[in-house]
Amino acid sequence: MSQNRTKTGSVTENKWEEQTQESQGSGDVLTEDNPYASPNASIIVEQADSAGGCAIHDEIRPAKDVTIFNGYNMGPAFGNKFPCPYIRYILQRVLTERLTNKTYAAADAVKWTREIADDINIKMKGQGQYPRYKHVVNVMLYQQNGGGCFYGARAIWDLLSDDYVTQVFDGGNFVCIASVFGCYTY
Repeated sequence: MSQNRTKTGSVTENKWEEQTQESQGSGDVLTEDNPYASPNASIIVEQADSAGGCAIHDEIRPAKDVTIFNGYNMGPAFGNKFPCPYIRYILQRVLTERLTNKTYAAADAVKWTREIADDINIKMKGQGQYPRYKHVVNVMLYQQNGGGCFYGARAIWDLLSDDYVTQVFDGGNFVCIASVFGCYTY
């Protein structure tokens, strides 16, 4: 280190000068002239100024005016949870429009379930804006012959953000159950 150090400036500036002088004296400094320096060495970019000396580049010093904001949401914003009442209204409207005054036929039931699921999916995409929610539409239609049916679903999800809606339509000789599951993508 050099003996002719000035006492002007703060302690941190003097330490900064000492570190830069030590790294300038070592052979591991990465400069444009030394492409074979070790990558683990401290990176110092030098620029020659008009007086013939070397000035340290501005990128080496840390930025002082940086503000870091949380840019990632860990859940839906307040009031933007999966809108169950609105989706229940969509399900009820689609089921009554499609299945009123119909009689059960096995060949038609396959077509009806596909059309109902597609119609619910299109109405949810077109009318609802649910940011970062993925939804699954499930429709089950079966003939009512006096036997029973148990319909259940299981999932691992977050109770604070995920939800589901189920609507049942009784057509007399058949029953249709439509469910929509909404999961928040983290």
